Amino acid sequence: MKNMRIAKLYCIALFLVLAFGLSSSTRVPLVRKHYLKFINNLSNKVLNVNCKNLNPYIDLNLHILLPGEVYEFNYDITRTMNFSCDLRHGFTSTVFSIGDKATKRACGGNHCIWKSQDDGVYLLNRRTKQYKFMYKWGQ
Repeated sequence: MKNMRIAKLYCIALFLVLAFGLSSSTRVPLVRKHYLKFINNLSNKVLNVNCKNLNPYIDLNLHILLPGEVYEFNYDITRTMNFSCDLRHGFTSTVFSIGDKATKRACGGNHCIWKSQDDGVYLLNRRTKQYKFMYKWGQ
């Protein structure tokens, strides 16, 4: 009987130490990634893709995509990360944010696939498997 009580006390003490010890310790933030893919589906036109983040400043440099080519990158999601991308072909372009909540919701998560076509830029909703028209060229 006495051994049983001691075992129960040890279990309760271990539970309390784990419960309160973990809640007061410094927690490591959960790091998630945002994956992006750009597809050049323009008819016989080169697509220039240049994505940047302002805080902290990160410039991913210019990527030149021939028709049918793909450019992909990923980054760790933090509160200050909000990349914007400049997509252009010829003398026309469009600049838009790619890391905001509305865009992530529209693409169905953290894996966003953008497709450039002659009439504008489309975003794939991974849940419905359909592309949605997002931006017209020149705006």
